[in-house]
Amino acid sequence: MQRKIAIGVSVTLAVIAVILLWLARSPDDAKTEAPAAAVTAPQGLPSAQEVAAAIEKSKTDTRFKTGRENMPKSLSDTEVDGALEVDKNGNLIISQSIRQTFDYFLSAIGEEDLTTIIARIRAYIRHKLADHPQAAKQAEQILDSYLAYRDALGRIAQIQGDPAKNMAAIRQQKEQIAALRTQYMSREVIDAFFGDEDTYDRYTMARIEVMQDKSLSATEKAKRTAELLNTLPPHLKESVQTLNKYQELTTLTDDWKARGGKPEELRTIREQIVGVEATERLEALDQERAEWDKRINTYLQTREGILKNPALSDAERQRQLNEIKNKDFTEQERVRVGAFETMHDEGVKP
Repeated sequence: MQRKIAIGVSVTLAVIAVILLWLARSPDDAKTEAPAAAVTAPQGLPSAQEVAAAIEKSKTDTRFKTGRENMPKSLSDTEVDGALEVDKNGNLIISQSIRQTFDYFLSAIGEEDLTTIIARIRAYIRHKLADHPQAAKQAEQILDSYLAYRDALGRIAQIQGDPAKNMAAIRQQKEQIAALRTQYMSREVIDAFFGDEDTYDRYTMARIEVMQDKSLSATEKAKRTAELLNTLPPHLKESVQTLNKYQELTTLTDDWKARGGKPEELRTIREQIVGVEATERLEALDQERAEWDKRINTYLQTREGILKNPALSDAERQRQLNEIKNKDFTEQERVRVGAFETMHDEGVKP
């Protein structure tokens, strides 16, 4: 089973995810309203000196030959993500898969100390690139710079409150991160490691701004978000399309309902988000749902009258209800009817 590194939903989530990996802590949603005013090191973060010491100590650590001996529990029975590839001249091919390899081992922080994890990565590099010493040296140099970057990244102030409501702070943080990367890594490594992430961050920020623009109608929002999605490269577009479509369709449909929009407007929204064929299927589902709602509401009203009829015994009430259900609903539908009866009796709206 492979452990894949997912692209963050936004730049802030990506930053928080890296910091949390470094600290091996669970995410904790911030609730305060004001953004952080200064860059301060979170309490409990290892000092830069401690991280540097762990990096240096790992260079002479001889506990591992392949890096995969006695793997921590979270990584046992898994395959290493990413790959270390070499070109025809014996140089390391710079790609995102190198970062995936590093992050695979670093995800075990909390189960093992930092020195041990870095020693594992070095051993894995040397084992995998045993026939390519030049590439192995390059990989270790990139590892050192990546670790130093991660350490510095953990000291960038997190945005407090809902990031989606503070786009200016997100953009400022993104600029800080971009500047930080150039201090530790070459442009080639930065583009390979973070190119897709940055592209998706820009798309996400633009999409949030469109969805928050109160001057746009639901139809205009659907059109613009569809245009934004088409700006993504194919591999990124495919990975986010389904989720985004569902979120946008839900948000814009709710907005349409709240405004009492016209049916033709809903159709336009759907066509722009999911296409004509899917829109037709959704409309067919709407029709089926409307017909079901009419049938179940009619039954519940009839049922209520029967249950409140003092002239009927309990047995007669049940007989009449069973007769109606058997006549008006299929066997499969009767299962749903039972659930609706329970919700109705408990005052819960379906």
